[in-house]
Amino acid sequence: MMEEKSTFWKSAMTAGLYLGIILIVYNVILYATGQNLNTSLGIISYAIMAAGVVHYQLQYRNHELGGFISYGKAFGYGVSLMAFAGIIQSAYTVILMKYIDPGLIDQIRIMQEEQMLKQGVPDEQIEMASQIMGVFQNPLIIAFSGLLTFAFIGVIISLVSSIYVKKQDDENAFEDAMSDLKSEE
Repeated sequence: MMEEKSTFWKSAMTAGLYLGIILIVYNVILYATGQNLNTSLGIISYAIMAAGVVHYQLQYRNHELGGFISYGKAFGYGVSLMAFAGIIQSAYTVILMKYIDPGLIDQIRIMQEEQMLKQGVPDEQIEMASQIMGVFQNPLIIAFSGLLTFAFIGVIISLVSSIYVKKQDDENAFEDAMSDLKSEE
C-alpha cells in the first residue's frame, strides 16, 4: 500500500510536469505569434488539459496499476496532476509577467476595459472595476489564482473523465456470471 501511494504522487507529479510543459509550449507559441490575448485560441488550452488528464489517467491505470483503477483514484489522480500542472504554469506566468513582458498586465487591463466599453458599461463602473482589477493584477496573485483555477478545472475534467477511465478488477465476474446462468436453468 505504501508503494502504491508513492507511485501515485510520483506519477501525478511527473504527469503534471509534462502537461504543464506542454501548456507552456502552447502559450509560448501564442505569445511569439502575438495571439496570447486571443481568447478563442486560449480555449484550446482546455482541450489540451482534458486530453492530458485522460491520457495520463489511462497511462497510470494501464502501466502502474495493472489495468484497473477505481473512480475515486482516477478522480484524485486527475485533480492532483492538474494541480502540479498548475504549479508549473503559475511559475511560467510569474516569469512571463514579471521579467519577460511586464507590460502584459497593462495589455490585459486595456483589453478588459475595451470589452466593458463594448458591453455598454458606464465609465464610472469601468473606472471602479479597473481599480479593483488592479489589485488582482499582481503576477503573484495571478499565479496563485491560476493554480486554484487549474485545480478547479482538474475537478471538472476528472469528474467526467474518471467515469470512462475507471476499470474495476472483478476477479469473480466469470464465476458470478456462471452462477447466474445456473440459477436460471
